[in-house]
Order: sequence, then structure tokens, then C-alpha cells
Amino acid sequence: MSQLGKLLLLGALLSLISFIVFLALLQAWVPFHWVAIFFMVTFTGGAIYLDRKFYSEFFSMKTTKQGLSMGTLILLVVCILSAVNFVGARRYLTLDLSAAKVNSLSEQSLKILDTMKDDLKVIYFYNTGMEGVETNRKQFVDLIRKYQDHSPRIQLDFVDVNTRPDLTEKYQIKQGTQAVLMEYQGRTSLIEKIDEQEITGGLVKVSRATAKKILVVSGHGELPLDSAPGGDSASFMKSLLEGNRYDVGTFTFAEAGQVPADADVVMILGPKQQFLESEVQALEAYLEGGGGVLLALEPHQATGLEPLLNRVGIKTANNFVRTTIKLPIGETTDPRFTRGSVFSPTNPITRPFGQNQFTVFRFPQSIERVGTNPPEGLQIDDLVRTDASSFAVTNLQATQKSADGPFTVAMGIKGKMPGAADAKEFQMVVIGDREFVNDQSLYQNLNRDLLLNAVASLAREEHIISISPKEVGRTELVLLDTSFVLYIFLFAIPLPLALYAGSFVMWWRRRSA
Repeated sequence: MSQLGKLLLLGALLSLISFIVFLALLQAWVPFHWVAIFFMVTFTGGAIYLDRKFYSEFFSMKTTKQGLSMGTLILLVVCILSAVNFVGARRYLTLDLSAAKVNSLSEQSLKILDTMKDDLKVIYFYNTGMEGVETNRKQFVDLIRKYQDHSPRIQLDFVDVNTRPDLTEKYQIKQGTQAVLMEYQGRTSLIEKIDEQEITGGLVKVSRATAKKILVVSGHGELPLDSAPGGDSASFMKSLLEGNRYDVGTFTFAEAGQVPADADVVMILGPKQQFLESEVQALEAYLEGGGGVLLALEPHQATGLEPLLNRVGIKTANNFVRTTIKLPIGETTDPRFTRGSVFSPTNPITRPFGQNQFTVFRFPQSIERVGTNPPEGLQIDDLVRTDASSFAVTNLQATQKSADGPFTVAMGIKGKMPGAADAKEFQMVVIGDREFVNDQSLYQNLNRDLLLNAVASLAREEHIISISPKEVGRTELVLLDTSFVLYIFLFAIPLPLALYAGSFVMWWRRRSA
């Protein structure tokens, strides 16, 4: 190769470098780029023409041809691998082989995603100075990826609260914490706990176009919605329901005379005074029109609602159900609460609940059926039951059991009101305790889930029933004595001996070679 040819190739290389540098700095196309391309092509063409004999001999050499063939093969393999990775990054299949499907979204989450017609904007707010921020961010990405796998409408963005104070102030993000903001059709929802229950709950809030109306009956000593000393109020319940886009309010029969027609759900939380006959008739008329009612009834309280309960085929036992706990000194009566640990596997309200979970009641009364068969047109379901270790007493000071468990402490009724012409299908949930939703108990164990699921079912929104955490199952291997002996003599001992024997044979053959 001539000296001039080398200088021309050097000029072509410098032209290429200048082209790349200016393109990276300016981030736009300018006329200078054409000049750089012109010199690069001209210098390269001049060098090849000037030393054309050298290049002709070089490319005709056997080693050059073999090198070009190998280079072409390597380039082809790289292109194929790049294409496979490009397609795989956009189209992939995820298999969940876990027994409890802990790596898959629940059926409720998938139903919510299927209802989305527009893009959902998800913003993850984080603080770079917070401990474990990268771990939390990775966990969130792994979780939201499951939603994106099912729906291409989810758009994800990350915002550091330290660099975007405008967004932090706009959405009222707390400093030093992580949070997720969801925005859909102009509606927003902010959550700070990152798990499937909260993410799907946020989807519920932003996807519901109109808020369902829940009316809480007052005027009979019911649990108040305003905060009260000692936690004996339903203020947390009100905030929880409003956070899930329910419109919560109160009404009295003395003012309205009847249940307002726009009420999606009526809640009666532990009345301590009797309802008038006209008020009971108003509730029956509401149910005949297809309403939804949640009743939480305290033991030893005459409410005047007994005719309504008898009409739908149930009654209250007017007792106190208690459960036992195991201590090092033996079994004793639990002085704190009563656990409801057996759930209906078919009812949508309790179907998401898993094993080893329970609800907390403050010594409820049991709910019983009237007769062996429910009234015609009604379906009665035992939603929550205590286990066989429970027992009932007539009063909390009694030491003698009045009956042994298990007991039903929550029932669900659905169907058409008996004896009513042209009645629509109603739903009712009756619970033998009002304190399970008070400020002290609402967030204990599954109480929150039971409330939200019951309200969603009564409001005809079973597709958005809240999700209970999935349990990781375990597989136990139990070996009988015979199986253990076979395992020892057919596997544990022969396998190491076979390996030692094979190693000795290989060593001996190599030594004798």
C-alpha cells in the first residue's frame, strides 16, 4: 500500500469521526454532515483506486477468502441472535408453575384489565436517598410487568421526588416514601403500599366512572361514622369506602320515611333501639326493589328487625360465640376476640380467602336458619363460620357452655323477597357483630377484605372484589419405615459406591495406559 493511499484512508477515518461527533453533539442534521460524508467517500474511493492492484491481490488470497467467509458467518449469527432477542423482548410467554399461582395475577385483576378501553398512566415516585430504593423499585417493576403482559395500555414512568418537586406537590407525594400514582380518563388514585391488592384496588378506583352510593342508617344507636373515643366508631370504614370511590352518607327514616331510591347499598351497623314497623316495611320495600343491605347485629339487642329476618329464612341466636386458644399451660378461652376461620368456598365474597386466615369478631352471636329449607326463591350461604373449638354462652360472665361449635357468624342471602309480586333479586349480608368494622377491628386480619367484598357484592360489582394475599404452598414428603429402608439400600448407599467404583476404574485404566 502506497504512502498516499494510507493518508487518504486516514482522511476518510477522520471524516467519519467528525460526522459521528457532530451528530451526537447537535442531535440534529446540519449541512456540515453532507461535507463530512463527501470527504469520507472521496478519500475512501481515492485510496482504493490508487492501490487497486494491492486490494485485488489481497482479496484473491486464500487466507483473505477464508477470513471473509468466517466474518460473514459471524455477522450472520449476530444478526440472527439480535433478531431473536428483538422479537423475544416484545413477544414472550410466561409460565407460572407454582402450585398457588403466586407469580400470576388473580382472576379479579385480569377482569379489571379487560374492562380498560383507554391508556392507563402509572407513575412510580421514589427517593434516591431512601434505603432499599433499588430493591423496592425492582419489586414494583416485576409486579407491574404482570399487568403489562396482559394489557398493552399500561404506560409506566419513574419520577424522583427530589428532581420533580412540581409533580410531588401536585399529587401530594410524601417526602422520603415511595408511591404509585394511577391516572385513567382524568381520574387519579394514589397508593403507597406496593402489592397486587393495592394495585388492583387503585385500578378499581380510577376505572369506575360513577361512584356507588352507600347509605348508613342512623337514629337507632348505630355505630357512628364520626370518630369516637375508644375506637367505637366507623370513621375508618367511611374513609376506606370513600377511598374506593364509594359515596358514603347517612340517613334517618324520621326524615326520609323510606330508603332513598338512589341507594346502592344500605348499611345498618348494630342498632341498640328498635325499628318501627313502618321502618321495617320500608326496608322490605327496598329489598323487593332489588336493593342490597348489610346488617351487623349485636347480641342481646332487640332491634325490631326479627320479622324481616324471619321472612328471608334466618334468625339470630342471641348468644355469645367464643373460641379457644392454645397456651403452654393448655387450652383456654380467648379473652380478646372470636375468630371466624371457615369460609364459604363458593360465595364470591369469601372465595378469595385462603387457609390459615381468619376474621376477627368481638364475641358475636351466631346466625341460624329457620327450618331445614330456605324460603322459595332464596339462596342462603354460610359465609363465615367458627371452627369446632368454639362454643356459645348465654352471657359473657357464664362459665357453662350453652352449645358447642362450629357456628355461623355471617350469612349471605340472595333471591326474590318471598310473597312479593314482581320483586327483583336482592342481596343481604347479615353478621352477628357490629364491632368487626369499628376503628379498632377494621384493619385486623381479614376484616377489611370481608367488608370490601361484601359491599362490592351488594353493589353488584363482584368483578372488583378485593384480593386476598396468595399463600405459598408447601409439599411435604413423608416416608414410611419401609419406604425409608428402600431409599437407604436402593439409593443412598448404592449411588456413592457406584461413583467411587467408577472413579477407581477410570484411575486404574489411566494408570495402566
